Amino acid sequence: MSSGLGIRACLALLPAIAAAADPPVTAIAFAPDGESVVLASQAGLSVRDWPDLNPVRKLSTTLVNIHDMAFSPDGRSLAVAGGTPSEAGLAQILAWPGGVSSCELHGHDDSVLAVAWMNDSAIATASLDHKIVVWDVITRQPIERLKGHSRGVSNLCFLRDKDVLISSGLDQNLRVWNSKSGKMVRTLNNHTKEVHELALRPATEGLPMIASVSNDHTVRLWQPTIGRMVRFAQLSATPLAVEWLADGSQVAVAATDGYVRLIDPDTVEVLQTIPAVRGWAYSLAVHRSDGSLLVGGQNGQLKRITPDSSRP
Repeated sequence: MSSGLGIRACLALLPAIAAAADPPVTAIAFAPDGESVVLASQAGLSVRDWPDLNPVRKLSTTLVNIHDMAFSPDGRSLAVAGGTPSEAGLAQILAWPGGVSSCELHGHDDSVLAVAWMNDSAIATASLDHKIVVWDVITRQPIERLKGHSRGVSNLCFLRDKDVLISSGLDQNLRVWNSKSGKMVRTLNNHTKEVHELALRPATEGLPMIASVSNDHTVRLWQPTIGRMVRFAQLSATPLAVEWLADGSQVAVAATDGYVRLIDPDTVEVLQTIPAVRGWAYSLAVHRSDGSLLVGGQNGQLKRITPDSSRP
């Protein structure tokens, strides 16, 4: 894969994987009750129990290539994003826990790489077609179309209480939008290569903080409401996925070397480097109550990690 395209974009262009090899786990989402987890790949959607990860069931979806998914704030819906490269991108909304499709949102000319809920009835989708669309999932109609990225849009993050949407792109930039008006507020351009993912720090005192990871081997911390990059950590491998621990005390990053790194957001010191999977670690999720991490990798690999709380 070409690093110049960005990992999410490269995954969007992958051909169908031969049956002899399991495809990469491209997205992970814990169910609202924390008792199961949904996994996405080119093989579709599957549900495993937690923490044993035993298969529970498959979920029916029209998407062949899945790149992202997210539960609604009320936990009653699961949004799944994907599409066909260079042809069409869409999001499908599944009722939870039944898994029945309630609607499909068509409006992109290329694969949708990310989806984020604005509230229980509105979501945003981000695509390789350079566009972001905010949707009303009740009427299935677009509310806003946000244009500003010069290349594909890789990830999204809402600050729901502030009507702010942050997007990341293959154009190396983060962009901050007013989610009500659809107007771009500012551009954050300190990354020097494609940006893969964003993660919002769980509620803490002070200004909201976002972590971003990029092909430039950095994890950068931002205060998007004032347009400030706070600090960054340089890594020895390319970070692909990022999450915060449930208490907001550390940033967890999964990388191309198969390791997960836990980073102190105040000092940007790497506190732990934990082996997770063989090869690339594509996806990462944090269980909000037990504090453990689930890492997804190539060939369908999964690894549960419990951070060492005895270390600083």
